[in-house]
Amino acid sequence: MHPHRLQQLVATVPDNIDADQRARLLAHVQASDRCRVRVERVRAELDEALDGAGTADRAVDLARELDGLERVQERMDKGLCGLVDELTSTPRLVRYDDGVPV
Repeated sequence: MHPHRLQQLVATVPDNIDADQRARLLAHVQASDRCRVRVERVRAELDEALDGAGTADRAVDLARELDGLERVQERMDKGLCGLVDELTSTPRLVRYDDGVPV
C-alpha cells in the first residue's frame, strides 16, 4: 500500500482505541509497510538483473521472490483494511427478548 494511502487509512481510526488495539494496528501497519519496501527493493534488483547485471537464474529467483512478496503485500493490506474496519465500526447492541442490551 502506498505510504500516503496507508497514512490516510490509519488516520480514520479513532484515537480512543485501547493499548492492545493500538499495538495490533501498529503491527499491521509496520508489516504492510515493510513488505512494500521489500517489494520495491526486489523489483529494482530484478530490473538490474534483466538489464544484464545478473544471471538468468538470479533474475528467475528474483521474479519468484517478487511474486511471493506481491501476494503477501495484498494479504497484508487486506488484513490491515479489515482491522481498520473493525476498529472504526460502531459496535451493535445485541438485545435479548427482555429488551435489555448485552
